Amino acid sequence: MKASDFAPHLEELSRRSLDRLLCAEVFDLAAFEALHIYLCEKATTIKAEHVVSKQVLLTLLRVSDVLRSRADHNEAVRQNLYLAADFAMLLGLIASGEDRSDRGSDIPRII
Repeated sequence: MKASDFAPHLEELSRRSLDRLLCAEVFDLAAFEALHIYLCEKATTIKAEHVVSKQVLLTLLRVSDVLRSRADHNEAVRQNLYLAADFAMLLGLIASGEDRSDRGSDIPRII
């Protein structure tokens, strides 16, 4: 399976988290955490790839935007808004050819 191939599991995780929030205004923290874990693992597998799945990119863009837009009128989303920043950071890491293990919290980044 290539890094740019469609991932049915990602689609299912997106449906359980994002689509559920959009359609039913139900925020399921466990579903968003599962989506984040999957995308972190995906970032590690595609780290050295030059082609990244549009599905992955779209999911990362959507989740960050949806969480921010729903925070105004959903208390559960507001309490977990840090997830929007986590997903946005992950998008940046993927674009840079990195994953979470490349960034140590106690180590300054030298560019």
